[in-house]
Amino acid sequence: MKLITSILRKIIYYCSGFSPRMNKAVLGSYKDKFSDNAKYLCLHWQQTRFIRAIWISGDVQLIQELKKQGIEAYHRRSLRGLYHCLTAKYYFYNTYIGDINQYVSRGAIKTNLWHGSPLKKIEFDIESGPLAHIYHAQGPLGRLQNSLKFHQQHITPDIMLSPSPVIDPLFSSAFRIAPQQVIRSGNPRTDYYKRYPINKKSLKSIFSVQYNQVILYVPTCHDVAQTPGTSQIKSQTSSSPVSQSLSQNLNQSLNQSEMERMSHYDKGFDWSRLSKQLQQNNQLFLIRFHPNEAHLGKQLDQYPNIIDISSWQDVYSILHEIDLLITDQSSLFIDMLLHRVPILFYRFNQKEESTQLRETYDYAECLPLVGGFSTECNASSKSAVHTFPALLKRLNKEESFRICNQTEKEYRLLQQIYWQAEDNDAFSTIENEIIGTSPTH
Repeated sequence: MKLITSILRKIIYYCSGFSPRMNKAVLGSYKDKFSDNAKYLCLHWQQTRFIRAIWISGDVQLIQELKKQGIEAYHRRSLRGLYHCLTAKYYFYNTYIGDINQYVSRGAIKTNLWHGSPLKKIEFDIESGPLAHIYHAQGPLGRLQNSLKFHQQHITPDIMLSPSPVIDPLFSSAFRIAPQQVIRSGNPRTDYYKRYPINKKSLKSIFSVQYNQVILYVPTCHDVAQTPGTSQIKSQTSSSPVSQSLSQNLNQSLNQSEMERMSHYDKGFDWSRLSKQLQQNNQLFLIRFHPNEAHLGKQLDQYPNIIDISSWQDVYSILHEIDLLITDQSSLFIDMLLHRVPILFYRFNQKEESTQLRETYDYAECLPLVGGFSTECNASSKSAVHTFPALLKRLNKEESFRICNQTEKEYRLLQQIYWQAEDNDAFSTIENEIIGTSPTH
């Protein structure tokens, strides 16, 4: 039955290529959020009315909130949502075409805005780990099965934006697109507040407290393989003893997985000690887990001065108020280079992480300031710690909250790798090189 459904969906996808496309854009984001590059492109067009921009989501509450803000938004399975997805000339999304609608997009110009700068290997460059089977299969039959089972991962974008020559070939390889399909540009998420600085947010207005320093901790996510049949079991509504037993076993499995993920962070943090020191220093510790681990932050509500913001759509509106970024491998540090914010790499379980985390690209194995994401190339002692006592010690030092002369050169070199000196404004690039300067509304 699943095979028949997959085949029918593939047929629908190819038939959608015959639909006439109108000069309008549909946009969407992962996990039905209003976030990242697509969000800021949508907000920009709401201001300028350059083209009709329509947000597509599966979250009814979000759609209602956006409509109150004057943003045109529809559920992807509503009649209007399907109509606009089927007739829009332009698709702009953050991860996969399914951010909008993966089955009626053929014939549209698809721009994958992607949600980060790749350090870990992505998409078709992944050669090992639990995600590799999605992109690599043996023989023509295996590739056909993958194309049916993982439809949206195998839909190639027409255009991608890249901020530097280092990223160009990575996107080309990972998404199997030609070099000319990669356009040099900034990102909407990093360019929006340059255009609209008045829209930045104040942490004091959010939390009603003024802190001496604000620390943002953004860990990366570990790849987790999906268990076949999970979605089918979860969707069962039968009250039979067998169904109840399956549901109980599934919930126990999921709870065990959550416990294992949180215990990973418990190895690197004594949350009580951290909270006590933060209170003494009047520091705020914001933590933003990866969307796949966002639920873990609920366990931290009991600790003063530690606030989980994983439920926020994104963090770009407050980056100007961050005094220190702590991460292990999140590519958010690349965006933070534009804000000239000190960065501290905290890899508390590096030997174990080197076997658990996805492979990194060769260029990322020995970066200025960063070092490597394996044990082969160490980061500067000024920018990395590996134990919790060392982390506490750094947070106690005033010098941790400024870029010192010794590391200034490394920051500049790192910024040159990821960001070009010239101003490649994302909105101008998209409007001039993808859509054209005079669309018909």
